[in-house]
Amino acid sequence: MPLSNAAFLISMSCLAVFLSQLGMMMYLPALPSIAKALNTTQDLTSLALPVYLAGMAVPMLLWGKWGAALGIKRIMMGSLLLFSVSSALLSLCTQIETFISLRFVQGMGASGLSVMARSLIAQHFKGSELAKVLSWLSIAFVISLGIGQYAGAVLMSAFDWPVIFWGLGASALIQIVMVYAYLPDSPHVSHTPVCWSHYLTLVRHRPFLLPVLMGGLGYGIIIGFNTAAPSIFQNTYQWSAYDYGQLGWAMSLAYLLGSLVVNRYVTVWGQTTMSRMAIRVMLAASAGMMAALWINSTSALLLWLPYCLIICGQAINYPISLSQASEHSPVGGPYAMALCGFIHQVLAAVIGASVSGLGIQQPIALASLCLLLVVMVLGVKIMQPRA
Repeated sequence: MPLSNAAFLISMSCLAVFLSQLGMMMYLPALPSIAKALNTTQDLTSLALPVYLAGMAVPMLLWGKWGAALGIKRIMMGSLLLFSVSSALLSLCTQIETFISLRFVQGMGASGLSVMARSLIAQHFKGSELAKVLSWLSIAFVISLGIGQYAGAVLMSAFDWPVIFWGLGASALIQIVMVYAYLPDSPHVSHTPVCWSHYLTLVRHRPFLLPVLMGGLGYGIIIGFNTAAPSIFQNTYQWSAYDYGQLGWAMSLAYLLGSLVVNRYVTVWGQTTMSRMAIRVMLAASAGMMAALWINSTSALLLWLPYCLIICGQAINYPISLSQASEHSPVGGPYAMALCGFIHQVLAAVIGASVSGLGIQQPIALASLCLLLVVMVLGVKIMQPRA
């Protein structure tokens, strides 16, 4: 593929991932204000994150089917439109029930963006090159972490929380125009119905399933942390919404570092070596967080600094896990990436809902969750057959 075409496809995929993750993170600094405006509790309002993830998970297999039948361009435009309309409606909410329901719909739109972005990349790259290119999507993800939380905090301070959702809706409309004008139609589109047994074949294929679980559990650490963190930092540590938004930059730099390491060294060191290195970093950081908070739980630094090391490791681990899953997929087309996304979002939604349901409000409890999930990642890694 010519370098100019490759760069364009990567850019369009990165923008799609950026927007879908922005929808997840941008409103977090405004969480206490949203709870107050909707006359409800923070615990109930925090369900907006796992519900968004559930919205991402539920239609992912359908996005894979529609992507195979109608082409990536059409599905990407349709999911952008759904995301834009739901974002605009979220800004008008006055009841928590409506807010939570629309977050589900917004997540459905983000789901299509996520599946089509990764399918576009997997269609054109393979092996270590695929892991390298997927690291660019990780970089888009991490930029959304920093810009999203910071921009949300700035908009919250200057205006009010509805402006955050108006901004998301407008951004999606701009991207619709870009996709329509510049993304070429898929050269090969199948008009035959998708055989749902393809997904069953993938689930039964152990070399595909294990790296998917490994990446999904690591992703769950990020979701679990961000579900509980706004309340812990703003209530336990007395941080302002702006202070918490600033923390997004530290998280972004950590994830960016890991993504750049993959991008630079994966073709040199290999995927297996880098994956092992990443998991060791995550395990050491989570164990260190647990020990430090056990000694002194009054310091916010002992919570967020080890977490930054964990997400640095996850930034290395995630694109490698996706690449390994794609490489070992027994089924072609967008089905593998759709199922990857589905499993990841289901895991993330269950973890996020569990954090909300348990009402995790103490730093030591959050550290315990992080350590448990990292140990599970390690367990799945051990189960993988050696290359």
